Parts: sequence; C-alpha cells; structure tokens
Amino acid sequence: MRERVAELERAAKQNEAAREKVAKLEDDASFFDQQIQKLLPIASKLGGYLDFGFFRATGTGAGIRSDIGHRHFPEWRGEVPQSWVFYGDPLSTMVNARGEPADTGESRALTFDSVDSGGKSSFAVNALNMQLFAAPREDLTLTASIDFVPRARDVSAPGDRALGDFIDVKLAYAEYLVPIERFELSLYAGKFDSVLGWEYRSREAPDRLGVTPSLLCRYTCGSPLGVKARGKFWDGAMILNVAVTNGSHGAETFPFHGEIDRNDWKTAAGRIAARAPLGAGLEVGLSGSIGAQDLQSAEDALHTHVGVDLHLDWRDFDVTAELMQGVVDGKAAPGEAPCSLAPCLRYRGGYVQAGYRVLNWLTPYARVDVRDALHRSGRSFVYVSQALRATAGVRMELGPHLLLKAEYNLNRELGRAPQFPNDVFTSSMLLKY
Repeated sequence: MRERVAELERAAKQNEAAREKVAKLEDDASFFDQQIQKLLPIASKLGGYLDFGFFRATGTGAGIRSDIGHRHFPEWRGEVPQSWVFYGDPLSTMVNARGEPADTGESRALTFDSVDSGGKSSFAVNALNMQLFAAPREDLTLTASIDFVPRARDVSAPGDRALGDFIDVKLAYAEYLVPIERFELSLYAGKFDSVLGWEYRSREAPDRLGVTPSLLCRYTCGSPLGVKARGKFWDGAMILNVAVTNGSHGAETFPFHGEIDRNDWKTAAGRIAARAPLGAGLEVGLSGSIGAQDLQSAEDALHTHVGVDLHLDWRDFDVTAELMQGVVDGKAAPGEAPCSLAPCLRYRGGYVQAGYRVLNWLTPYARVDVRDALHRSGRSFVYVSQALRATAGVRMELGPHLLLKAEYNLNRELGRAPQFPNDVFTSSMLLKY
C-alpha cells in the first residue's frame, strides 16, 4: 500500500514538472510571437531598391560647349566673355533616373559634377534607395524616401574635402486623410511630391518607364517643402492639387531650387485634372505656379510656370505628353548688367513618350524632347539652349523584384549652335526589396 502511495506521489510530481515545462514553453512561444508581431510591421514599413547601371557618353560627356570667339552668338560680344557663352544643355547627357549628367564640363551654373566621367564608359551604383512608411493612425501616415549615392573622390585634389558619397532625402512628409464622405481630401506637410505636370509621379527609378528623365523634368520633378492639399471628386473624375511651399518645384540637380527660403513670399502652385474611363484611364491636367525666385532675397523677382499634360494607359499602350513654359525674372543692381544679382531664365518645351507592352515582361519605348531656354547670370555666364533629344529603349520586368532597362539618347542642337558629340547609352538594373 505504501509503495502504491509513493508511486502516485512520484507520478504527481512528474506531472507537475511536465506542466511547468509546458507552461514555460508556452510563455517562451508567446514571447517570441510578440516579438515577431512587433517586427512584422517594421518589415512592411521598409522598402526601396538598388539601382546599378552602365553608361557610355560620346565626346567629353558634357552637354555644352563654349562659343569661343562669339562665332555662333555674336550678340553676346561685350556682354559676356566668349568662354562663358555656352550652347547646348548641361543636363542633356543624363545617365540615370536621378538626372545626373555624365559630365558637367566647363559649366559655370552646374559646378557639382557628381558623376564626372570625362566621357568614358563606367559602371555606377546610381542609388541605394530606402523608403519608409509608418501609420500611427488609420488617417495619419508618414512617408520618406532616401537615396544613398556612392560617388568618387579624388584624394589627391587639395581642395576636394568631400567624401564623394552623399545622402539625398527626397521625401519626408506627413499625410492626414480628412474624414469627409462626399470626396477624398488629404493634407500634407513636409517635403512632398511636386504638384506640377505628370512626370514627377515616375521620379523613382522603378516607376519610370525608361532610365532617364525628360529634358523638362528639371522644372517639375523636385520635392518642395511646405504644405499641400489634394482632393479627388466624383469618384476620381476630377483631381485638384494646391500647395504653398518655400520655393519652386524644380529638381535639386538644377540651380533654381532651394529648400530653406531666403525670402518671405512663398510659392503658390496647383494642378487641376480630369480623368476619363478610357482603358485604365485618360488624364488631362493643367498646372501652374508663381512665387519669389529661389536662392535670393528679393520679393519681386518672380518665378512663374505653366504647363499642360496628358497621360493615357490604354490596353498595352502607355503614352505621356507635356508642354510647359516659364520665366524667372532675376535681379540686377542699378547700372549693373542684367541678371547680375540673381540669374534670369526663360524656358519652354515639351515631350511625348510612348511605350508598348509586347509581352508581360517586355516593353519597348520611345521619347522625343524639345527644349528652348536662355539662362543668364550678369556677365558671369549665359546658356543658349535649343535642343532636341530622341530616346529609344527597352524595359524588361523579370519578376516582381528585378527590372532591366537600356536606352540610347540622341542629342541634337537646334538653331545656330553647331553639332557636337554628346549622345549617351545608359542602362539600369533595379533590384527592389
């Protein structure tokens, strides 16, 4: 009997020990499950891509040349020294989605030569992009996009103190979805997408049909800093965007963009668009902006811009077209050369881009750009840009995470400027994560 009781006591102790082990395992499993649940939202908030490419630019890699002897533009004789009268387009030899030219050459307006290839072929990590998204509440989100850009540094150059590599915070904004039932309304604050034209929507390399931006993207593809409101009415049949920002909506690769304002008058901009149910959608928009010129303190030196755009996604065709023009007044001191205190600019142009999805993974495309611009800074320099660029390329989507793109850009000078070698072949391998 006593042996029987002892066996029961031993069995009870073993059962108790087993229950304790099971409880501990359950606690451990619960802990790990909680940790996983904490990490899963982080995974959903992180994304981005690697943009790796190869390019070859003809000539020196620069899109401009000096008018030595005022041979082609004699009207600038006595106004600007001959070596500082440039023809061509300093951004026409772009090699990636960031719009970086293969070389800036002798440019006096674009002195930051981030690629500096000298016209030679090269591999390049165009950008390592990181995108952040957080939703503290259902109606409040945070969005950011950051490019890590590896570039060269000449350690033997005495004045070169830069590291070569740099960081570009492209987007950093909060969005609030206003609880209205009759239409959609979102409010933004921070550094957000442009409201001008259409092309800014495909600024990120995976979203862009081709490799490089258009010649006009410099005016509309930037990320201004300020506040914005976006409304969609009648189930998206009409879209209205309005923004008040520190400065223009130009790209940072163009010297008419400043994030921190130097004047009190902000830039007001807006776009109104109508959508029609043709294919996946036909959208036609009108946009414009007005405000004090960036990078200077005068309130009456204005930058005005107006443009129209069209985008059609129909069956296997993707077509985009834009026309735009603008004026930057500049500023001059009494008795000084025009545009001596702040540079002047007038521009107009347009492009048409079309792609056709031959297969689910294969889309050839073509684009034609035309740009006419005059950019002057007192006696320091003048750029006479009358350019045409024809682009042909192919896009290959090899699954949801891998893209391959290759294109050739044929640059031609219009008007009195002579032709010079400045064509570009470029490519891009995009790995999305």
